[in-house]
Amino acid sequence: MRAYDFLLHLYPASFRNEYGEEMRRIFAERRRRASTAGAVALWAETIADTIRTAALVHLDILRQDLAYSLRMMTRAPGFAVTAVVIVALGIGATTAAFSVTDFALIRPLPFPDPDRLVKIWERTPGYSRMELSPANYRDWRNASTVFERTGSYYTVAANLLINGEPIRADGAALSADLLPALGVQPLAGRLFADADDRDGAPGTVLLSYRFWQT
Repeated sequence: MRAYDFLLHLYPASFRNEYGEEMRRIFAERRRRASTAGAVALWAETIADTIRTAALVHLDILRQDLAYSLRMMTRAPGFAVTAVVIVALGIGATTAAFSVTDFALIRPLPFPDPDRLVKIWERTPGYSRMELSPANYRDWRNASTVFERTGSYYTVAANLLINGEPIRADGAALSADLLPALGVQPLAGRLFADADDRDGAPGTVLLSYRFWQT
């Protein structure tokens, strides 16, 4: 009867509590009277009938719940609208919080070997997290013996004029060794070279795919 009890869990709990014992008794009686071949046919019939009936019971309960909810909403529309707005705000806030958490904490970084990447900050009196100066970065890079590759960057923003329309572009200024450290290769063109890091070198730009398409 364990298999039949499992089938009964397809029904809503309220339906099982009201009719479950009677259904078990009837099935046990039919199973006792059936032969070996008849038992196979009985199980096939019972499984098909349970799936069909359970779906109809769920639909009927859903219909009753929707009808009851509609009656309550028409009786107190102000309360109903307030409840719907509160639930919508709660779902939206939860979705936004999960999206940020998934992006920042759960989803791996879109680079090869993301578990080997670390970000280093400088700590000075009065500042718990501070970006390195270029001189400090060079000293740290030259003295380090634990990192396979290192790279530096800082975020920048610019206003571009394209076909007479101003566009705000977010980007970053970075050292030539950052993208190789991240394992990134451009779809077209080349990465930054060491010559691009020299003082007085002409400006070199890499565009993101989305900005390129825009």
